[in-house]
Amino acid sequence: MKNEQKGECLHRRRLLAFCHGKDQMKPHRSAYNITRALIIVLGASFATVATGICEEASPVIKVRYRMPSIVMSAHADWPKDPDYRDAMAKFVVEHGFNVVEGGVDVLDVCRKNGLMVQLGGDQATLDMAPKLRDDPAVFGYFVSDRRRRDSFPAFAKIARIFERADPNHPTIFINRAAWNEFGDFAKEVRPMLLDFYHYHAMPRRHAERYYLYLLMFRGLGQEHGIPVMRCTSSSSPPAVLRQTIYTSLAYGVKGFHFWTPWIFAHAKDKEGNAVLKDGKLNMYVTLPHLTDIAKEVRKMSPVLADCRSVAMYHTDPLPISGGKAPGDAWCQPSGSQLLVGVLEDEKGGNFLLVTNKHPGMKQEASLSFDATVSAVEQMEKKTGKWKAIPLAAGSERRTAKLHLAPGDGELLKVARIARQ
Repeated sequence: MKNEQKGECLHRRRLLAFCHGKDQMKPHRSAYNITRALIIVLGASFATVATGICEEASPVIKVRYRMPSIVMSAHADWPKDPDYRDAMAKFVVEHGFNVVEGGVDVLDVCRKNGLMVQLGGDQATLDMAPKLRDDPAVFGYFVSDRRRRDSFPAFAKIARIFERADPNHPTIFINRAAWNEFGDFAKEVRPMLLDFYHYHAMPRRHAERYYLYLLMFRGLGQEHGIPVMRCTSSSSPPAVLRQTIYTSLAYGVKGFHFWTPWIFAHAKDKEGNAVLKDGKLNMYVTLPHLTDIAKEVRKMSPVLADCRSVAMYHTDPLPISGGKAPGDAWCQPSGSQLLVGVLEDEKGGNFLLVTNKHPGMKQEASLSFDATVSAVEQMEKKTGKWKAIPLAAGSERRTAKLHLAPGDGELLKVARIARQ
């Protein structure tokens, strides 16, 4: 654990040095100054993330809310005729998603098919919330998107009202990362879930802040004992979507939703009635590459949902908010454009999420392990089964190699023995 803390310490020191103009990295000057200003603007909210005692374990924060799984949320075009809704619910599940936007009228069919529903946070839903507190088909209550700081007092009241009615499901407010108000939001509103969006692949959306935002939201989530969820652009190229999801998972993000969210649809006539094919609902997916990723995430969810983020190791070129593994870390990655998320489950099990940060190039990852590592397995993303990875023996360390597609990620399970 001490090695991971040293890695975390490197992140913090780099950010503090950056904030005070002492960092020796020379990124593009405009990006450097913009991000430096961002850190200064965040002030006290950033201090929790960027400062702390590096040589000691962080205090254990009580978990206020835990995601039931890694969430993949979308909008489903529910048929007008309730008789066809069961087919739509099954269709969503078959394509890897586990949360849909909807009303209380679809709770029964979603519950039957193992789906959760993101309900609207209106008065009608609030009146029903006490009866929904133990319903596994409820994911949460969506309240607002992209409001500024002057809305936070009202949001805090709404969050408390819903929590009294239903303490088991979160209210959902989406933060726009670029407004740099999420630290105040977390402190004042005290949500059960921290949600944000940053469309980093779009022009003028501050791509240089991508890993900075991930680091900051990760820190706020850990500080407040709540999970982090993010919204990303569904119109991004397939490899960019893959890179966004896998790098976010490496930072401990627990859920994803997308704009635009209309992913599951069916053929309709001009009046909006379902047009059947061979007597069945004629359904289709608008973004098949996204559902391919969702199916992979579903296989990894039982592991990732139970893990906490311990450390993140980058390889060159380094982002301004990320560092390499410390010299005595039990895992040393090498290669270009890599990110390794170090994860640990509640039983102390060790996992690595090895990701290719480049959405346009394949990469080879070399992972060097110290003597505490006795075996490494890789999850097969199509089946969820584990397969052993051969380790090449060296004088003091053993090495595994992975080949990563553009933007892709691979989940490893690592068996370690305690040092005497």
